[in-house]
Amino acid sequence: MGKVNDKTSVGGSNIQFPATEWTKITDKQLSKAVLAELSEKYWRPLYLHLRRRGFNNEDAKDLVQSFFSEKILGQDLIKKANKSRGKFRTFLLVSLNNYVIDLYRGRPSPPQEEIPELSGGTDPEAEFERDWAEGLLHESLLELKEECFRCEKTVHWELFRCWLLEPDLNSNKMQMKNICTEHGIENANRAYNMIFNLKGRFRKILRRRLRPLVDSDAEINSEISHFINIFSNSSTR
Repeated sequence: MGKVNDKTSVGGSNIQFPATEWTKITDKQLSKAVLAELSEKYWRPLYLHLRRRGFNNEDAKDLVQSFFSEKILGQDLIKKANKSRGKFRTFLLVSLNNYVIDLYRGRPSPPQEEIPELSGGTDPEAEFERDWAEGLLHESLLELKEECFRCEKTVHWELFRCWLLEPDLNSNKMQMKNICTEHGIENANRAYNMIFNLKGRFRKILRRRLRPLVDSDAEINSEISHFINIFSNSSTR
């Protein structure tokens, strides 16, 4: 792709890391803006976690909302926040589970229901991590798409989408020559170069979105490896 104006793009050693999730949660001046940011990142994975535990749609929504309002905005978690416990999102998941236990201690919990479409592995934390990763993937791809359209790189996006994102139904994906013909590309090598450029831009977007989770480049690399491993069983080109 062409050069994109991005002050936060990867590569500049003089760029400081932003405040991490741990820094935000221990900030005495925690604001509603920070709450909204954390909620945007983690609300859905936490909601799906409760749904898998058997809570119905409304109860799961109410529990996650009250958890964010009471425990995060109310700063109840600050006393317990300890970076040595590991990843912030794992701490958040454990805190939610403890919140639900405390909420229903001594009284019956709402009726549970089985949700076949959410049935997956037996490791709740692994399922939560996958939900988080899928949300991160979706938001990163959306940002890439919007950037392509804004920079008049729609053909780049369509090539990227057709070659890398289309579902591989019965291994019947479009051949590159057909994709080129559909989008007016004269040869496959040019198409591969356009896709390669977008893959690089996607990695930069993903890396920037992972920055607030860590304190160093080495930790970012670890998070990227973890992100890739989560999808390692998916079919790829």
